[in-house]
Amino acid sequence: MDLLKDLNDAQKEAVLQTEGPVMVMAGAGSGKTRVLTRRIAYIIEQMGVSPYSVLAVTFTNKAALEMKERIANLLGIDTKFMWVSTFHSFCARVLRAEAAHLGLTYTSNFQILDDEDSLKIVKKIFKKLDIGDDIKPQTIRTDISKSKNLADFNIEDPYRLKIFNKVKTEYDKYLCENNAFDFDDLLIKTVELFKNNADILNKYQDKFNYILVDEFQDTNKIQFDLIYLLAMNNQNIFVVGDEDQSIYSFRGALVSNIAKFKNVFPLTKLVLLEENYRSTKAILDLANKVIKNNNARIGKVLFTKQIDSVRPYYQMFDDNKEEADFVLNKILELREKGYEYKDFAIMYRANYISRNFEDVLIKAKIPYVIYGGFSFFSRKEVKDVVAYLRLILNQNDNISFLRIVNEPKRKIGSTTLEKLDYISNQNKISLFEAINYINNNSLNSFRDMILSLAKSVNEVPLGDFYDLVLDKSNYLKSLKDNDEEERIENINEFRSVLKEALDTYKGNNEAVLAGLLQDLSLRTDTDNKKDSDEVIKLMSFHQAKGLEFKVVFMVAMEEGIFPSVNAFSNEDLEEERRICYVGITRARERLYITAAKKRFMYGRDDFHMPSRFIKEMELLPKIKPRYTNQNKTLVYKANIKDKKDELPFKVGDEISHDVFGKGLVVEANKDIIKVAFMIPYGIKTLNPNHKAIKKL
Repeated sequence: MDLLKDLNDAQKEAVLQTEGPVMVMAGAGSGKTRVLTRRIAYIIEQMGVSPYSVLAVTFTNKAALEMKERIANLLGIDTKFMWVSTFHSFCARVLRAEAAHLGLTYTSNFQILDDEDSLKIVKKIFKKLDIGDDIKPQTIRTDISKSKNLADFNIEDPYRLKIFNKVKTEYDKYLCENNAFDFDDLLIKTVELFKNNADILNKYQDKFNYILVDEFQDTNKIQFDLIYLLAMNNQNIFVVGDEDQSIYSFRGALVSNIAKFKNVFPLTKLVLLEENYRSTKAILDLANKVIKNNNARIGKVLFTKQIDSVRPYYQMFDDNKEEADFVLNKILELREKGYEYKDFAIMYRANYISRNFEDVLIKAKIPYVIYGGFSFFSRKEVKDVVAYLRLILNQNDNISFLRIVNEPKRKIGSTTLEKLDYISNQNKISLFEAINYINNNSLNSFRDMILSLAKSVNEVPLGDFYDLVLDKSNYLKSLKDNDEEERIENINEFRSVLKEALDTYKGNNEAVLAGLLQDLSLRTDTDNKKDSDEVIKLMSFHQAKGLEFKVVFMVAMEEGIFPSVNAFSNEDLEEERRICYVGITRARERLYITAAKKRFMYGRDDFHMPSRFIKEMELLPKIKPRYTNQNKTLVYKANIKDKKDELPFKVGDEISHDVFGKGLVVEANKDIIKVAFMIPYGIKTLNPNHKAIKKL
C-alpha cells in the first residue's frame, strides 16, 4: 500500500526524514501514532531494513500492542517478536538475555516485583530492624522509588533520611539475594549493564539501526540515558511527543529532556504536527490561548479543518451544589439530543472533587465509573492465583512462596515461618527448599502439592491444569466456604486470560505461562483501564491523558484548586497550565467549564475566585441557569432589576483592594460588603464606597 497517501505534509516530512536525529512535536490529536507506525513500516518496506533492527519504545503495553497491530496491518507481517514494547519490557528482555554479565547472584529467571511485592519486602525489613510506628513503610517505599527516578531527590528530615538509608540498603540486598528486580531497577540495571560492558553496548547499538521513542515528554533521567547510549553512534533516533502535555513531573518525567535532546544531538531535525483531527476550532482556540502563556516551550498553534458547531461554555455558580446540578441537567439535556453516557467525561484537578458529582449521578440513577480504580490484576485473589503459578514454575521464588504458603490458611504460624527463614539464610537456599529441614506436616503437604503440580504442568490442557491448581490448593473451596462470590467470579475470569495466552505465546504450557507471567509483572494500572460500555467517566486530568470524549466537563476551575494551591514556582504553574491544556484537548465536540464561588470542602465553606486559566481563555460567563426539578431541564432567565435598586457591588463581583489585593464579593448590601481575599487575609468586611476598592 502507499504508506504516505493519507498523511498531511508535516506527517509525510516526519516519516520520510529517516536518517539522523529527528524530534517531532505532536500537538494533541495530531496523529502521532499514525506517524510512528507509518515511519516504522516505511523503513521496513521501502528501505529493506529488517523488522528486528528497529526498536520502538513507549510507556504502556496498550500503546505498544496498538503499534504492533497497526504495523502488522500495514505490512502483513508477524510483529509478535519485534522490538516494539514498553521501556520496562525492553529492559527485562535485555537483562534476561545478558544475565550472565550482571554479576552477583542474578540469573535469567529473575522475578519482577510490582509495588505490592516491594512494599511487603519493606515491611519485612521494618520488622527486622525493629523500626517503630512513627514512620510508615509505604513512605520509605515511595522514597526508594523516588530516589531511583527523580534527579533532584532529597530528604530533609534527618530521622527519615536515616531510616531510608538503612531500609534501602537492606532492600537492595534482599532483591539481589532473591534474584529479583523492581520496576525501577529494570531500567537502572540495564543502563549500568551498558555503561560497564562496552561489548554488550556495542552489540545492541549495532543491532538497532533505527530507534523510535513515543511520548518523549514523559521520559525521566534514566530513560533518557538509556536511549542516548543506544543511539549515540549512528544517531538514527526519532522521538515524538508534546511538551505541552508533559504533566508527570511527580513521577520523575523531565520536560527539560526535550531541550537536552537538542543539545546532545545538535543536528536534530524538528518537525511540528499542528493539524488536529479531534476537536472543533473553538475548543482548539481555548487550548492555544492557555498554553501560549507558558514560556518554556517550542511554539506551535493547533488548527483544524473541521467546521465548528457548539462554542465552549463557561459559568461560575453560587456554590458547588448548583455546579453539580448544572452538569447533571446538561447530561440529561444532551441525552435527549442523542448523546450516550459513554460520550461524557467529568474531569477535575483533585480527586476529592468527584464526591458532589457522584452524589447527583447516584440520585439520578445514572451509571458512572471512577476511572482508574483497582485493576483486575491488582485484586487480591488474582494476585494469589498468579503467585501459585509463579511458584509452580519456579520453586526458588521466595516472594510468591510467602504470599501463598498460608493462603488459604494452613496452620503455618509466624514462628514456623521465622524458623524457615533462618534456615534459608543460613544455608543460602530458598524458603521452599528449607522445608526439607523442618518436620512440619502442613509445610510438607504444601511442598508436595506444589511439586506434584509442577510435574503435571505439561501433562494436561492449560485450562484443566488451572482447575487442578484451584482444586489441589483448596483455594476455590475456601472462597466458596466464605461465600466470596465476587472473588470467585474474578478467578474464573482468569481463565479468559489463560485462553488468550494460548493464542499469544508459543510452546508447551510451561512456556505459555512463563510468557504470560512476565507480561503480568510488567503490567501497569494504565494498561488495565478498560472502557465500560454505557457509563459516564469521572477522572482527574492526569488520568484523562491519552483519552478523548465527545463531551467534557472541566469542573472546579478555581484558584487554589486549579492551579493547585501547592503550585508555588513558575515551573509548577507552567505544569498546571499544561494539565489544563490536556483537559481542554480531550473534548471533541462540546466543552463545559464550571466553577463555584462557594465550595463545601474539608467540612467548611470556602470561597474561591475563578481560575486564572479561565481569564487566559478569554471566556465570558453565560447567563446563570435556573432549574426546574420537575423535568430536570434547564430554564435560562436573566435577572433584570431597576437601576435604582442596583448596588455598587453584588455577590460574585471581583474587586481589587490596595492592601488586600484581589478578592471576591460573597455578601453585599448598601452599607457593607464582605470580600473573600486570598490567604492570609481571608474574609474582610468593608465599606463599598471606600476609595481603596475597585471593581475588576
